[in-house]
Amino acid sequence: MNSHLVRKALLLLVVSLLFLVWVSKANAALSSTNWSGYIIAANGVTAVSASWVIPPVSSCVSTVGGTEVTQGISVWIGFDGWYNNAIPEQIGSTSECYNGTPFYYTWEEDPTIGVGTTSHSMIALREELSAGDHITASIEYQGNNHFQLKIADSDVSDSRTFTVIVSNAPRGSAEWIVEAFTNINTQGQVTLPTFRPITFNDCAASVNNAAGSITHYSGQPINMVDNNGNILVSPENLNQAGNSFQVAEVG
Repeated sequence: MNSHLVRKALLLLVVSLLFLVWVSKANAALSSTNWSGYIIAANGVTAVSASWVIPPVSSCVSTVGGTEVTQGISVWIGFDGWYNNAIPEQIGSTSECYNGTPFYYTWEEDPTIGVGTTSHSMIALREELSAGDHITASIEYQGNNHFQLKIADSDVSDSRTFTVIVSNAPRGSAEWIVEAFTNINTQGQVTLPTFRPITFNDCAASVNNAAGSITHYSGQPINMVDNNGNILVSPENLNQAGNSFQVAEVG
């Protein structure tokens, strides 16, 4: 992928503060118009990690009202997405269509650059990866406002480590999320492609440096819904160990 295409990719990707519209926080299952997965809410989150496979985009043409729209899906882990007024720390992968062609890349959020800029989401590994690549990722709070973000693609033997500084981060939640992200060019949400169930494996979190599974920390599922509250994408139940689950389209 050339530098022009990378810039285009970054323009299309915003998984930062423009994300979450909660419909319900009272029930066991939460609802969002663009997220699906699991979240734990706890004071003093110090780490989050997981692994997954980059999902393929099988169809790249979608038209709404005669206008071609972008299809895409992001898979990521993060801190502090629960707080609408907080700066989240996130790292993950995106499967996206550009000019009718699918392409795949990993990224990390750098809050020090500024939310909403074209550089806020930085390409993390090679500029272009492949569907089916195996990704592992982690975020660890190291104290003194420093967060260490790591991501690796075992299929291309590539890995990167980033350090970002986020002042006064709440560290009040950790997330494992599949997202229909926002197109920064149009400020509209991308159209989700048809996708096979996406599996998060090796999910773990630490609260005050005490490690545990999603179940251990009473994780809550998040359903992605449309504007009428109909469920579009939903996480399945956690496995017995509480460290693995699938996110799938409903119906």
